[in-house]
Amino acid sequence: MTASGAARPTLAALVRVLVSRERTSLSLVEECLRRIAELDSGRDGLGAVLALNPRARAQAEAADEQLERTGRQRGPLHGIPVLIKDVFETEGIPTTFGCAAFKGYVPRQDAVAVRRLRAAGAIVLGKTSTPDLAMSWLSDSSNGSITVNSRSAAHEPGGSSAGSAVAVAAGLAPAALGSDTGGSVRVPASFNGVVGLRPTTGLVSPDGMSSLVTAQDTPGPLAGCVDDAAVLLQVLAGHQRPVGEARRPLGSYRLGVLALPGGPVAWDGADEVAAVVDAALARLAGEGARILDDVVVPDLLALMRDSSLYLISARDDIDAFLASRPELGSSSFLDLYYAGMFPESLDLAELLATRSRSSALLRAERLSNRRRLRDAVVRVMRNLRLDALVYPTVRVPAPLRDRNRALLPSRLLPVNTLIASQADLPALTLPAGTTDAGLPVGLELLGRPGTDGPLLGLGRAVESALKDE
Repeated sequence: MTASGAARPTLAALVRVLVSRERTSLSLVEECLRRIAELDSGRDGLGAVLALNPRARAQAEAADEQLERTGRQRGPLHGIPVLIKDVFETEGIPTTFGCAAFKGYVPRQDAVAVRRLRAAGAIVLGKTSTPDLAMSWLSDSSNGSITVNSRSAAHEPGGSSAGSAVAVAAGLAPAALGSDTGGSVRVPASFNGVVGLRPTTGLVSPDGMSSLVTAQDTPGPLAGCVDDAAVLLQVLAGHQRPVGEARRPLGSYRLGVLALPGGPVAWDGADEVAAVVDAALARLAGEGARILDDVVVPDLLALMRDSSLYLISARDDIDAFLASRPELGSSSFLDLYYAGMFPESLDLAELLATRSRSSALLRAERLSNRRRLRDAVVRVMRNLRLDALVYPTVRVPAPLRDRNRALLPSRLLPVNTLIASQADLPALTLPAGTTDAGLPVGLELLGRPGTDGPLLGLGRAVESALKDE
């Protein structure tokens, strides 16, 4: 069974309802658990939730009791149920990092991002599905969980934050935590029609999150609207004040449509996505935004190629993470690979096992090239006085789950999300519209380093202009 969430109250509105005693946190938790039971479980369910927090009800009751007794809320997420991608350690809740090899692991403490959500008053409802060690833009996992798109069970939900995006889209929780290395928040957000944010690398601590490429791993929020993403970022970054800027009219922004390199796309739907994005950009222009077409970043393709770290450092980074947690019982990525732990469809695992080139010198060179990439992007934005670059988050809508994986391996999914990841820049994806088949299409906004707040402000203006699409 699939479902897409209808318009729902924002996180701030939910907190106001709780503080006014119109509702209780326990009732919110119970409502989410009912939806999970109805929509997520069973053979025809969404398959987004892997494990539930057995203490969620008690923790919600405690939040209600504290509010009743003191009249004070714990923080900006007081009493709000949230779901957590299963790459984050959660105290007392099983954490597998998407891999069947780690079933039975129950962390003794929370990841930093989870700890901050709890400190802000959130109720951790449970854990969401992800491919093994977040190694895919699609959703296949050795855990055996089958997660489907919130709009169509025949289609992929995207990855690696598959369950988190589906959960928000289907209303299983008001918000969810994901992680983003090469697009793992933004790809499933695009495919499921929700908002996903990759913060500036380093703004949010990844401690307690499994590693893939440590130089670009970051937690990131998935939410139903930009305001909610901003609230979540405030909490995740440990800020005491709201993240954002004074609201500006859309007509005060200059957006550059990035000219994307590359030939024809083998996956179905590229023309449909282009049409949806073009219509969205025309709508923004009609609402006053200044749109510059065909913005070129010189040598972008070469800079992207020469700054990629997956085959240079991912295997070493995973090994370092495993070594830091001997209780997991696996000493290396290759141990897992040659034990047959990963599904055959997880083609990045095969590449890491057979084509990795561990080299401190090459790693340093690639890191230097990342700075060159960032400088090239920022230089263009500065010269053209752009507030953001814009482009389709993914060049195709969610692909069919039943496909020839040999011809269309997940690593060839035509994403545009790697630009922000490899340049250490903040990027926000939000719904641009849907294809004729009703599949969501995401529009990505790319900002300059450290401009997460202004980028969210732009996102609010864009969201408002596109809300009737």
